[in-house]
Amino acid sequence: MTTNSAHEDETWDYTLYVPHDDRAAAVARATLRAVLALHDLTHLTDRAELLATELLSNALRHTDGPASMRLWWSDGKLRIGVWDTDPVSYTHL
Repeated sequence: MTTNSAHEDETWDYTLYVPHDDRAAAVARATLRAVLALHDLTHLTDRAELLATELLSNALRHTDGPASMRLWWSDGKLRIGVWDTDPVSYTHL
């Protein structure tokens, strides 16, 4: 029987593009919850949702353009990335 549970040898990724809109964070959270549920990773939902919301909210707060959120699973680890249209990186503030 095939299940939708995440296995360490699985690799997948999803990218969600969102407009510069106040509802974007809510859409991203709902998408994140759906993806994690489909891959039987609901135990990661609270932490992943907090991280993704913070990153996406910052991207939308400090830019005027759209943003994207990427979720990928590889080597038994969930990674979350957020990109925006600002060409300046603020990772070293």
